[in-house]
Amino acid sequence: MYRSVLIRYKMIFKNDYGNDTVEYKNVGVVLDNGTSKSISFNCEAGTIEIIYNKDEIILNNGNSRLCFYYHKERWNDYNVQFGTIKLKTKLLKFEANDSIIKMKYELYDEGGLVSTAYMLMNIQPYHFSEE
Repeated sequence: MYRSVLIRYKMIFKNDYGNDTVEYKNVGVVLDNGTSKSISFNCEAGTIEIIYNKDEIILNNGNSRLCFYYHKERWNDYNVQFGTIKLKTKLLKFEANDSIIKMKYELYDEGGLVSTAYMLMNIQPYHFSEE
C-alpha cells in the first residue's frame, strides 16, 4: 500500500557539548508491503527515510545510513562530508504505528558513546487539494 502523508519530524542529539535539534515538516510517502514499512520525505538535507520490519530498522539521511537490530548492537560504516566513519548503533526504544514513530538510540565510535538520539515522526493523512 502506498499513500501520501504529512510528516512532522524532530530529531534531538544529546552529547557532551549540549543538544542539537533538527525539525522538518513536509509531505512524504508511506509504503507498506506487508512485511516492511517505509516512510520517507524530502528536505533541504536530502531524503530522510526510515524502513523497518520485524528484524531491523534502517535510517537513511541523504547518502548516510544507520542500521539497527532490535536486541543487539551493530557496527555501521557511516558517510560524512570528509569520508566514512565507523559508528555502532544501540537501539534503546522503538515504537511505531500508523500515526507516530518514536525512536531512541545511542551512537558509539571506537572511543565510546558519541551521542544519544531521540527521533519523533508524526504522520498524518495528506489530501492534495487544488487552490
